[in-house]
This record gives sequence, structure tokens and C-alpha cells, in this order.
Amino acid sequence: MIEPQSHYLFMNNIKINCLKWGELYGSEYVNRAYGGLLKHCNEPFHFVCYTDNPDNISKDIEVRNIQELRPYATKMVFTYEKLMLIDKNEYDKNFWIDLDVLIHKDVTDIITRKLDNITFIWNYWNSFESLSLFNYGRCVSCHTNSSFVGWDKGKANWLLKYTHDNWKKIEWTYKSLDKYLFYQHHRNGRINLWEDGIFSNFNKEGYVLKNKISLFNTSHLYNNKNMHDVKHYELHESSAADLWKSYSIGL
Repeated sequence: MIEPQSHYLFMNNIKINCLKWGELYGSEYVNRAYGGLLKHCNEPFHFVCYTDNPDNISKDIEVRNIQELRPYATKMVFTYEKLMLIDKNEYDKNFWIDLDVLIHKDVTDIITRKLDNITFIWNYWNSFESLSLFNYGRCVSCHTNSSFVGWDKGKANWLLKYTHDNWKKIEWTYKSLDKYLFYQHHRNGRINLWEDGIFSNFNKEGYVLKNKISLFNTSHLYNNKNMHDVKHYELHESSAADLWKSYSIGL
């Protein structure tokens, strides 16, 4: 079991956020995301979970109501809540991480480095043949991923403002946040990307852990009719489950 920090202190001005709503992931995903960071980050940080159900989330994690992040009523799978985290600029360094992410090597350098713009993952495991640059956000694949995102205070405000100012057009055009980021901003050189050697995709790269952080996201497989027969694993059912469980922390 991972030993938590001495309750959630506002230390070192680093804030790491996660989101949990619905029933896809339980509280153990939140607690073990925090535990993995405690094990693999040597700098103190503040961990916050925005959720609709705080039950069984560790007392060492600050819990906030996810409704704070929902300015628009929409049924889209757009995850606009992530962008609203930009507006929570209490800290000099800010991150959001998805719950289906496994950190398995030291990430201190990633958490503490200076970021002059909001920074996303590059999906190098997606083939360019699966992209269409002519139908904007309505194709299956894109090369931008928002499972682990970082920005320094004030360096991402432009993205939130642009999204607010153009929301009606964005809502009509793009099927997801990642497609919006890729087609609207990456192609125009507005966002930064993490360098090679940090991330990998467990379900698309041979079901092994690579680099420092492995993604277990499966939505692209569910939503792509050509990949329904491809075997894909959530963290708790994968060969990495024992490592993930070792990140458990006390309630």
C-alpha cells in the first residue's frame, strides 16, 4: 500500500486533477491514480477529483462537485469539463489525467518542467491512413489525445476563451474534445505536444507497458465498427492489474 501525503496540503504549487462521473470507473481508479503519482513523482502535489459520487475516495484527495465544470447543457461526449479546469487557476502548475492511465516510471521531470503552452499527447500509434483532413471532427481517428495534459498558470487561458467564444460552431462541428483539439488547434500550430518516449497505448501496442505512462483508453475501439473484434482491456482486467493494485492507498 502506498503511503499518502500528510493530508492534501497546498504544497509546491502543483495541482493534478482527475474527473470521475457515472459508473464506468469506481473510486479505486481515483485512489490508485493518486497512489501511482505518489510512487513515481518526487515533488509534493495537490490532487483533486471532480466527481458526482465521492464515496470511498481517499481523504487525502480533495473532492469537488463536477457540476462546477459544466457551463453548458450538452449530451455530447465532448468532455468539456476538462477545458473548464483551465479556469481553476489556483496553482502555478496544472495537470489533468484520465483514470484509465497507468504511470509506471518516474514522472518528476514531466510534472516539474516549465510549460509555455498547454501540452497534449501525440497519438503516434494511430495511422495517418485512418484520418480524413476534409471532414473535420467527424472521422474516427485523430492524433491528439487529452488523457494527460499540463499547463502553467495563464498559459492555457487562450484555449478556454476561444472555446467559449466559438462554442456553437464547435458543438456542431466536432464529435469529441480530442478531435476539436486536433483539427482546430494542432493543425494550426496552437498547442504543444509531449515528446516521444513518455506515452504508449497498451491496447494498440501489443498489450505491454512501454515508456513511462501507458494509456488504456478503449473508446476508440468501441466507436470504430472495424475494431469491434479487437481485444481490449481496462486497467483492472489487464496483465498490468497487479501493478495497478499495488498503488492502493488508505481511505
